[in-house]
Amino acid sequence: MMNSESESSSLREDRFELASILRTFQKQQQTLVLAALDDDKQNFTLVKMEGSRIRLLPHGNSLLTSPLTLVAEGSEAKIIFSITNIVIVEQHGQQQWLGELVPTFSYIQRRLNLRVPVPLRQAFSIAIHLPGHVELHRFFVDNFSTGGIGLFSRGIPNLAFKQGAIFKKVDLNLGEYGQYKVNVEVISLAPLDEPLVDHPELTHRISMRFLNLSLITQRTFNKIAYTFEVNFNRKR
Repeated sequence: MMNSESESSSLREDRFELASILRTFQKQQQTLVLAALDDDKQNFTLVKMEGSRIRLLPHGNSLLTSPLTLVAEGSEAKIIFSITNIVIVEQHGQQQWLGELVPTFSYIQRRLNLRVPVPLRQAFSIAIHLPGHVELHRFFVDNFSTGGIGLFSRGIPNLAFKQGAIFKKVDLNLGEYGQYKVNVEVISLAPLDEPLVDHPELTHRISMRFLNLSLITQRTFNKIAYTFEVNFNRKR
């Protein structure tokens, strides 16, 4: 079983939710360091939240700018937000910045995709049609996740299957688990380090990621990945 990361982003507008997220991030870390979006060398330590206001301790000789856009990262997400009406306040002999949270912020969720090895089956495949070719180019599934798929190629793949190539509405066949139309992008292509004893005709491995999956398809693929994990790996 392997894991891969992906991200989903949403724009939100709730000052109180933003303050709550920052407090959560601060609890996850002893010191929460915020970076200026336009200057990654300009950093701040979050001192504390005061309602909808935020108190920061600048690192080094930061020039006061208002509004200021910052990036904060937690264990499972990061946010991009702004503060305005910033003033300098004296606290324990330190020059701290006190500003008001702007309600609108970007919330970027990190998702951990379960990548599951699956048994080699004729039914588990992706079929892609290339212009000018009568026969479909078929690849056989090696591993599967919500984010993408690892495949075996029978012989050297066509030159069209190069890194960065995008194919739309290809046929993904997962046997009794369903058939789907998906958009994919080639991430990597390489010959196998060692031949497969039972399948010497499979000579190359190709990795693809899914593009623009609907939320319904993402949920379906996530369920399939966990079903594969239970059916094919945990029973070993």
